[in-house]
Amino acid sequence: MGHAHDHHHHHHHAGAGKNILIAFFLNISFAVIEVIGGYFTNSVAIYSDALHDFGDSMALLFSYFAEKLSHKKADSTFTFGYRRFSVLSAFINGIILLLGSFYVIYEAISRILNPEPVVPEGMFGLAILGIVVNSIAAYRLSKTDGLNPRMVMFHLIEDILGWIAVLIVSITLFFKPWYLLDSILSILISLIILRGVYKNLLRVAAIFLQKFPSDLELGDLKKKIESLSIVKDVHAFKGWSIDDESYYLRFHVKVPSATMMSEVDKIKSSIKDIITQYNIKYSTIEFESEDTEDCKL
Repeated sequence: MGHAHDHHHHHHHAGAGKNILIAFFLNISFAVIEVIGGYFTNSVAIYSDALHDFGDSMALLFSYFAEKLSHKKADSTFTFGYRRFSVLSAFINGIILLLGSFYVIYEAISRILNPEPVVPEGMFGLAILGIVVNSIAAYRLSKTDGLNPRMVMFHLIEDILGWIAVLIVSITLFFKPWYLLDSILSILISLIILRGVYKNLLRVAAIFLQKFPSDLELGDLKKKIESLSIVKDVHAFKGWSIDDESYYLRFHVKVPSATMMSEVDKIKSSIKDIITQYNIKYSTIEFESEDTEDCKL
């Protein structure tokens, strides 16, 4: 069962790198189209989105290399493996998104103060293309797990929402010269994205600060271990996340004083079978005699 679980996640992570690379090529190609489109439509919103997309593309490229590096096996330099590089990439992407969103808000406020006429036909065409391109990339990434692909998804969702806003504005501009709509929608979308990025950055911070994994069901795990024969008590739990879906855990197990080493080996094997079901990839299990005081270290 443990082997099947690992294979499943390896498949997802291997696909993540490929999907991120596809998203990069889609994004960088479309950013070039946006620069040309922004010039012909006189739309500052499209220009700012082009700049945003170039930033997204750099973030996606970094994500791709970080995702590839994160699959390297543990060695003498990184004894727990390279999974944290994926988390680091998620952090950098989050910062890029924060800065990008603040920039969009700044540009939107500038446009409110100094509205300019734009070409709605060009905006309409670019909006349709933008929705299609980013939806394809987002669909590819929706099949992958992990913090890094999820943070990249926020990049793409932000772009899709932005282009839906441009589409609505362009249709409205066919009938009414309400140029302020573009700026108001841009601000609202940026605020929604900022909320999502904030939540993900909190998760990244929790991993780097080695917070005990909140989704690791410790009570349930403790009960299962204590139900094993000769296990008298389990205590001194300490753990942290390697990435968003794999953990390290260490704890102490009390057994009867007269327990033979061969029995300890058997019980350790049983415990390992249990903890692998909880995405615990690395563990340290210390055994104590039931006659000794609880060790907290």
